[in-house]
Amino acid sequence: MEDVSLIKKIKYHPNSLESYPVTFNLGSDFSREGIKKAYTLIKDEDLLCKDLFILKNDSFTIQILLDNIPKITSILLANKLPFFGVYVLYDNFLQMEQGEENE
Repeated sequence: MEDVSLIKKIKYHPNSLESYPVTFNLGSDFSREGIKKAYTLIKDEDLLCKDLFILKNDSFTIQILLDNIPKITSILLANKLPFFGVYVLYDNFLQMEQGEENE
């Protein structure tokens, strides 16, 4: 059961200013240098809501607006970083919500 993750269903509203911790699943075979380069490009394009970058074994999570997902996926593909999923993990969403309450 440790490989099970809950995914938060998000109702998309164009031009919404609400940000989410979006996870991009890259699979297990990706270059750490490649993802660092892509993250720098994403940051340089001002696509992040917070300077938050969580890198795990097969994915990374960043705080963004949903409208920026197509731009970020284009950057990943241009840098030869194929991805297999884009989603909001429920536990990351809860941590974000709790963090805002505690600030």
